Amino acid sequence: MQGIQRILVIVDTRKARHVAFNRAIQLAKATRSSLHLLAPNPKPDTASAELLGHLSQEARSQGIDVTSQELWRNNLLETIIHVRQMERSHLVVKDFRQESFLEKPFSTPTDWALLRKSRVPVLLVRHDRPWEKELMLAAINADPDDADHQQLNLAIMENAKSVTGYFDAELHLASAYPTIMLAMQDKGDGMTDKDRYLQNCQHFAKDYGVAESAIHLVPAPAETMIPDLTRELAASLLIMGTNARSGLSALTLGNTAEQLASNIDCDLLAVQSKHHMLPLERELEA
Repeated sequence: MQGIQRILVIVDTRKARHVAFNRAIQLAKATRSSLHLLAPNPKPDTASAELLGHLSQEARSQGIDVTSQELWRNNLLETIIHVRQMERSHLVVKDFRQESFLEKPFSTPTDWALLRKSRVPVLLVRHDRPWEKELMLAAINADPDDADHQQLNLAIMENAKSVTGYFDAELHLASAYPTIMLAMQDKGDGMTDKDRYLQNCQHFAKDYGVAESAIHLVPAPAETMIPDLTRELAASLLIMGTNARSGLSALTLGNTAEQLASNIDCDLLAVQSKHHMLPLERELEA
């Protein structure tokens, strides 16, 4: 969430409650950002236009610079990506949408696809309770031998430090580690995988101001450990990384952030490594 100046907020005008809009208002105040409200409506009508106008006025009444539009471009994902590029937004804020049981086997959920394709952080919102002085959890892959995840971890921690700073929140750090044959994985330095993972977590904790007592290293799959930990800690926000995936593996497996989106009860901020986040000007020239 570093350097945020403009936030794209996805508004579902069919709903009575707008948790993404409410969260975006909190973020705009904290970061002094402007908002662009997008109602992706294939068939706009008077009621949807009136609601969008009402939300815009509510933002202005709180001193926030806001613009809005209704637009549809083939499908929801393409509409969001197109407007994000045109508006040069630095963050996308959207209500989390739980896909139905029947939808999941036949299509890639829009939220999953958005996490993969967005070149800026995406915030999926489940609630609109204030974030001030709450606990937030940054989840990393602390494998010191995984260079790609090391880069992603930096993006996670930088965004986590920023958002906790804006809201005076308490930052915790979590990583799962493998449990198979740990005793036999000594690489000659007298350290097991657990030792190496912990050492890497401690490195990030020191660099980003996380207390030693706020490090959670758990021997379990991340897909089950992280949801359990968010509930145990009553976390208000989970900050995770996501690597773009395509093809059959993405459809059948997704990635950790995408799987977790359906299994947590808190808001999710998904970021990508800096080398995946292309400058907006290059995207506009494409």
